[in-house]
Amino acid sequence: MKNVLLLATGGTIACQQTREGLAPVLDGAALLGLLPALGTICMATVCDLMQMDSTDLTTADRMTIARAVWDNRAAYDGFVIAHGTDTLAATAALLDHMLPGIDRPVVLTGSMLPMGAPDSDAPRNLLDAFRVTAAGRAGVFAVLCGAILPGRHVCKRHSTAIDAFCASGAPPAGAVCADGTIHWLAPPHPGGKPAFRPAVARSVPVIRLTPDLAPAFFDRLHGCPHLILETYGAGGLPTRLVSAVSALIASGTQVYLTTQCMEGGVNLHKYAVGRRAEALGAVSLGTRTVEDAVAAILCGEL
Repeated sequence: MKNVLLLATGGTIACQQTREGLAPVLDGAALLGLLPALGTICMATVCDLMQMDSTDLTTADRMTIARAVWDNRAAYDGFVIAHGTDTLAATAALLDHMLPGIDRPVVLTGSMLPMGAPDSDAPRNLLDAFRVTAAGRAGVFAVLCGAILPGRHVCKRHSTAIDAFCASGAPPAGAVCADGTIHWLAPPHPGGKPAFRPAVARSVPVIRLTPDLAPAFFDRLHGCPHLILETYGAGGLPTRLVSAVSALIASGTQVYLTTQCMEGGVNLHKYAVGRRAEALGAVSLGTRTVEDAVAAILCGEL
């Protein structure tokens, strides 16, 4: 039977009602205590890393999670990370970049309703995460509402629905059916030599273009190492912002362009507005999610 380490970090899955509202108070042992069927799937050990709303997680906290996986890699067959859903996509992407070639399953999960709440999705999601981990496919995944999502493509598309997540820019890796059977929809990704790649940056601003964003806004960002602009459609710069963004790039800021659309990505060669952005030195992020792009920049890959 596989030996799996549960890394508990808080989130809605660990929440209970307090006078200040829902707050993550359940530790990993309490979560496992509400999963009587777990003993038929794997052996589980708990490591309580933090009890936080995922809104509060920083890059340093995500590095702590990645380091816990790396440092315990030889002792366990896989890892389940109980996490808040609001920034689960950011953590999944960063772990995927920080742990290239990981030779163990690293499976993030969370829930839209707290463990123990009526009709909560928490028991199913956590059990499914252990099932996927015990199955042994290496890599970083998120398991939510019956779907297995590749770490770099996780996207939270709804703020309240139980089925809140999808795989953006790629098909899901697989599906966990209601009977607990795993059906992989894609072959395993060929892995390389496992490595730990620390984040070398700490902050990557993401700015959403709006029709009346003042050109002078960009003056405040001069010298910022990296900036992601969420542009319109296939990507490009409005004429009135060209000089401001050109000066920003000249100041040493690397500007990356993504799209405000959930699907389709950026194509800077399609329209004149895109070609002039590229001519200034802006870099297309293609079909990457924002979370994946931020993670790649943090790890020095872009």
